[in-house]
Amino acid sequence: MNRLEHMNVRLSHMEQPDILVIDDDESICEGCRQTLEEEGFRAAIARDGIQGLHLVEESHPKIVLVDLKMPGISGQEVLTKITQIDPTIVSIIITGYGSIDTAVETMKIGAFDFLTKPFEMEKLLDSVKRGMKARETKDKEIFKKEMPAAVEVAKPEVDRQDVLLKGLESLGNYYALGLESHQFYEELRYLETEAKYHTERLGQIQRREQAISTIVRDLHLVDDVIARYQYKKSTLIQMLLGIQRQLHWLPRHTLKWLSMRLNIPLAQIYTIADFYEAFSLEPQGAHLIQVCEGTACHVRGASELMDRVSTLLNIKPGETDADQVFTLQTVHCLGCCALAPVVKIDNEYYNNPNMNRLKKLFDSYREKRETLCHD
Repeated sequence: MNRLEHMNVRLSHMEQPDILVIDDDESICEGCRQTLEEEGFRAAIARDGIQGLHLVEESHPKIVLVDLKMPGISGQEVLTKITQIDPTIVSIIITGYGSIDTAVETMKIGAFDFLTKPFEMEKLLDSVKRGMKARETKDKEIFKKEMPAAVEVAKPEVDRQDVLLKGLESLGNYYALGLESHQFYEELRYLETEAKYHTERLGQIQRREQAISTIVRDLHLVDDVIARYQYKKSTLIQMLLGIQRQLHWLPRHTLKWLSMRLNIPLAQIYTIADFYEAFSLEPQGAHLIQVCEGTACHVRGASELMDRVSTLLNIKPGETDADQVFTLQTVHCLGCCALAPVVKIDNEYYNNPNMNRLKKLFDSYREKRETLCHD
């Protein structure tokens, strides 16, 4: 009986695992398994990516711990396939080759958290417990989508008096904190100014209520990220990664809100955001477009290709469009000279697409973006 068959037999005689550990390091596997089972979790082990994916398809665990460096198939490939097999599974990266850039890349393709070896088992349990809460949230969202639509009850439109009543309640809560009304109005005015600054920074023209709605959405997002990491100041970098992963950059108001919530000096947060290249303080699009200007591409018409891309998107290299769908960059070489001239959109390469082809590509990415936003 080979190793995979042995694992299948072993799995068939146990209950469906809560957590699957995929790692070629036996000591890590056994250490994680023992710690998790002592906490009451059911754990299974796979010693390589292929075996792990087989068990994912068979048992659909709630959480998967994935090592990045494994023989045969990499952890990033495993992570991508897990998301395709079952998007409700929460994936946590465990690796001895950790870096901020690697963390950002894995979170972009679906990782919930990122632990660098050697890690304390308390940190592992903390990440797993937060992952379980995230899994419960995913399950609830799916349940709501699958439930028959309830009969909608017509609600009267909110009128001026409703707004005044809510404002009065908020002012009462502010007084309960021992604060004065002038502080309440000053801080509201500050947030309104931030909303105006944010839309101007993006080159957008929005009505005041739209601008405020946008900033409120962003601040709720920051609160969700902070809650995921249980308000622990030691997880500041992970929080910043979580914000950037969803907004694609770190707007000024999100950093200020993070500073206020955690009581961390804003200068300290900016120091971290400035230091790591993985973070961006400039607006970035959901999709990165790179036009190669290497020798082979330059000779075969890279300039004309860049002109087509720039004309269709109405942005120049280094800029992001107003809707934050695309960011345009030039690169010295993409390593595929045989396709020259070439443009890369996220992880897809395209050989010298004409105007019509580019328009269809950009429209398809915009449609995907709109679908995700509506979901």
